[in-house]
Amino acid sequence: EVYEEVETTLGNAIQKWESGTISAKAIVEERARLRLGRARARVVYNDLLQGTRPDKVAGAIQDYDVGISIMEVDFREHPDRVMYSEYPDALVKRGLAKEGLQDWNGAVQDYTKAIQALRPKDGRADVAMPGNSRIQEGDGLGMSPLILNFRGNVLGQLRRYDKAVEDYEEATQIFDADGEVRQASLSRANTGLALFGAGREAEAQLIMEKVVRNDPGVTDAHVALAAWYWANGRVPEAESQWQFACEQIDSGCQAYKDMKWVTEVRRWPPSLVSLLQKFLAKAG
Repeated sequence: EVYEEVETTLGNAIQKWESGTISAKAIVEERARLRLGRARARVVYNDLLQGTRPDKVAGAIQDYDVGISIMEVDFREHPDRVMYSEYPDALVKRGLAKEGLQDWNGAVQDYTKAIQALRPKDGRADVAMPGNSRIQEGDGLGMSPLILNFRGNVLGQLRRYDKAVEDYEEATQIFDADGEVRQASLSRANTGLALFGAGREAEAQLIMEKVVRNDPGVTDAHVALAAWYWANGRVPEAESQWQFACEQIDSGCQAYKDMKWVTEVRRWPPSLVSLLQKFLAKAG
């Protein structure tokens, strides 16, 4: 009810600004923020109802469309204006909302625009640097490895695994440069999953083995190796990886017995899901 009230309140404010009821000219950022605020309220409301209100997500996307359009018009009319951080953030949030409606192509487009907005504008390579590096003139707002992971995830849904690998690898480099060990490991495991999807199994195996060696708490890597080892006749190693995932990691392995979860939540590639099913069927 609280989020419905917020949605209604923001809707009233939007209606007054956009209908001309209020004669004062709204600051561009404020007009956009009203739309973005209602979009967030709609998305959160759907989340609280466990995704049962996709109409709220569709309405949020419409709000994001308007808010983003307001900012883009402002950029065109004032080309020397410094980009405000709300712009790439709104693109990412719209991309996430589109993911909720399984609009994978639309999500990729939004993440790509956000990534382009964050990169340096003078043609210099965008390389990972330590988090305490000094920002130089011409730098972008700073690449977010999370956005790269978001795009990688959606590229996987589109079976564009080789491109997903590129995003995951760049994200991993950034996390490594910032000393974010667990995030780097999770991103590296995503790289492994995408490599399996791309049919590059030998590379995927090496990546997953590196993950379990450097950060044993990443369940995805253990379970993926269990499935892969089993398929290649390395039964003791497969059983060892599965046992570690089940007994040595707090989250356990139970979720990986649910193929719907593995496919839709963890978004494993179909080829690896098939190997996991065979492993579970034979290993009991």
